[in-house]
Amino acid sequence: MSISGYATREGTQEYRNHLRDRASGDHFRESNGLWLSSVGIGTYLGEADEATDARYTAAVKRAVELGCNVIDTAINYRFQRSERAIAKALKELIEGGKAQRDELVICTKA
Repeated sequence: MSISGYATREGTQEYRNHLRDRASGDHFRESNGLWLSSVGIGTYLGEADEATDARYTAAVKRAVELGCNVIDTAINYRFQRSERAIAKALKELIEGGKAQRDELVICTKA
């Protein structure tokens, strides 16, 4: 499952603006033209099974809903299952109108 797009200054700023009444004033920091949450979510550890996939999908969705727009992953995390769980979470967030792709910073490694 592929989701096109990337984080933009405008998108990350809009994400920050949506959360201004719920996040502390210094929760978001600007770096390289993007507004990044001070806390990110990583997807490195866990079993390579469907139950762990479901927990990662739920955790990423909840983190984004609560103000985390930095998501870390890599192709080798859980045999690429972490990237797929993130893709599922992003798809559900975007389809549900809770986030846009340009608001979220996905850090992945080759």
